Amino acid sequence: FRVSLSRYEFHCMLVSDRNRVDGIVVNSPHKTISWKAVVHLLIWAGVILYVFSRFIPCSPVNDYPVFSGLDNSWTQDLHVAFAGRLQFGTDIIFTYGPWGFLARGYYPPTYLISVIAWMLLSLVFLCAGWRVAYQLSDNRLVAGLWLVGFTAAASIPAGDDFNARLVAWGVLLLFLHFFVEERAFTPIQALLAVSLGWLSLVKFTGLVESVMVVAVIAADNIFRHRRFPWIVPLWVASFVFFWVAAGQHPGSLGPFLYNSWRITGGYTEAMMVTSKTEAGHAVCFLLIAVLLCVLTGRIAWTRHRFLGALPLAGLGTILFIVFKLGYVRNDRHETASAMALVLISLGCLAVAGPGRKRAAGVALCLLIASTLFASSVFNRWLPGGGLREHLAGTFSIYNLLAPVASSYTGYLRSEYEKNLANERKSHPLPPMGGGADLYSYDQTILFAHTLPYQPRPVIQSYSAYTPELAEINAAHLRTTRAASNILFAVQPIDGRFPSLDDGRSWPELLTLYDLKGALDDNGKFLLLSRAAAAREYHLILLQNTSARFGEPLMLPAATNGPVWVEIDIKKSLAGTVVSTLYKPPVLMLTVSLQDHTERRFRLVPGMAGGGFLLSPLIADTRSFAALAATGRQDLAGLEVVSMVISARTGSGSTRCYQSPMPVRFYRLDYPLQDFKIPWPSPPAKN
Repeated sequence: FRVSLSRYEFHCMLVSDRNRVDGIVVNSPHKTISWKAVVHLLIWAGVILYVFSRFIPCSPVNDYPVFSGLDNSWTQDLHVAFAGRLQFGTDIIFTYGPWGFLARGYYPPTYLISVIAWMLLSLVFLCAGWRVAYQLSDNRLVAGLWLVGFTAAASIPAGDDFNARLVAWGVLLLFLHFFVEERAFTPIQALLAVSLGWLSLVKFTGLVESVMVVAVIAADNIFRHRRFPWIVPLWVASFVFFWVAAGQHPGSLGPFLYNSWRITGGYTEAMMVTSKTEAGHAVCFLLIAVLLCVLTGRIAWTRHRFLGALPLAGLGTILFIVFKLGYVRNDRHETASAMALVLISLGCLAVAGPGRKRAAGVALCLLIASTLFASSVFNRWLPGGGLREHLAGTFSIYNLLAPVASSYTGYLRSEYEKNLANERKSHPLPPMGGGADLYSYDQTILFAHTLPYQPRPVIQSYSAYTPELAEINAAHLRTTRAASNILFAVQPIDGRFPSLDDGRSWPELLTLYDLKGALDDNGKFLLLSRAAAAREYHLILLQNTSARFGEPLMLPAATNGPVWVEIDIKKSLAGTVVSTLYKPPVLMLTVSLQDHTERRFRLVPGMAGGGFLLSPLIADTRSFAALAATGRQDLAGLEVVSMVISARTGSGSTRCYQSPMPVRFYRLDYPLQDFKIPWPSPPAKN
């Protein structure tokens, strides 16, 4: 008894001494405030506030309020489509899904849903992020700093960060399962699986990434844990639930998957862009990516031996997707790819753990290398603010307190209405009855005037880049679901031949719609109204021939009208491999005109196969109006005499495409409209 009492007194002394060191004694030993608890609480609160501030949409600057432009138009399209319960895969065919509006943008009817969605997703991110962070260190400050860095990498630059968010959720689930959790399936993994099922309906590349991550985890459950892969039915159930929750019919799911695969499959050849310094940056990306795979493979081998190939396959798929994202269309997309490297480096640092000093040291070196690489990419594409400036901006009081202000949406609504007013002022429209659509991509003009929106399936013309997609849009115009009014402009992107974008629809527009006139002083848009009686057009075969790279091909003489052409450009086996792994050379079309001038344009193989108007060269909206009306004086000298197809290589040729290429010339015959367009006079020169 005496020994026990002595031990009790000694224990009380230790408790008393600890209270004196770590806390403040208030009246009695039982009323102690632990400084450690206060610090832990502050760390928790700070991390939670930071995560919410990065993911909850609450900034009119970061979330792209309405104004004209290609990206902002499809952003608003996605919000309007969700609010209007348009069916993805049939009514809407795009690279984003029915929850695509969660990627960015502000729209009053969808704002509350966006806030609630990102609050829930942020909570899942926090739970999973803390679990991985504690794998790095039990010290809450170190773990909190890691999670803040991981969150920052997943959320900058704002507006272009959604692809990095997809990587973040995928990496969390992959690393949690293989390097953190001991059990086959845990509640946190279940929450991440549900989140990925949801995010898969935001963007189609997210669906591909999620399927691969879920597949490797399911394989690990079967072969290593000898358990049923519950993650598969849970992910599928989540995917279907959120599909229906978005107002989508179950029958639309098949067309959505099929058409999303088609539009994604044609993306490389149609949308690829090459920059001068791209090769060096691509090599740097691949070098860091390979080293990250080697490090992950080493850690996985230590823990799982041969089954360590599973997490390596999942990580390799993620890196391949972000590589294609950043270097097929080498522009601001590269920032998301660079931040993906930072995210994966942070993940490797966490799972390397303090027990593996050598692996942790390598992971730290790769984190430094990926951060320096990301900084150079930001300086390249965002010269007004590099990585350091973007990161520092996330810690401003304005950004940190923005989630609190999200409950008050007055300032967002005000900014939104102001931009709509500016759109109406810049693009005034006459009164019109019935639904409206716009060619090629400035749909924000329609939204600003609150016109009933009746979009064609492929909502922006530059995305109808395969013969099948182009025909879907053309067939839509022949139905009663087509818009009664169309605002039309010739708006090619990336230097394409002007009549390629939705070129298959041009004969339908010329015969199913009447020209009503120009809408502004610049003549940017034409107003087309549905004709009371449909006219017919005919394609009359003129010549069936073939073309070789770099060799001129003369057009048939005495065509007596516009010339339509179909060019079957097929990839070779080498081209298929190159296109899958990276991208083939850009193809060019050089045309010689009757006025003895030459013009050089980008040629998209899929669009060329679907057919397009080759002659006369219609390079602007005014020329299109002249094409439809009688007279055609404005088209004098624009007839194409010959053409040359070449690759943007030193020799002008390439082994990525088969040569010769079948070419078919047609005369496009259709009734002209006996209507003189009241075109505005050009502004007087000073």
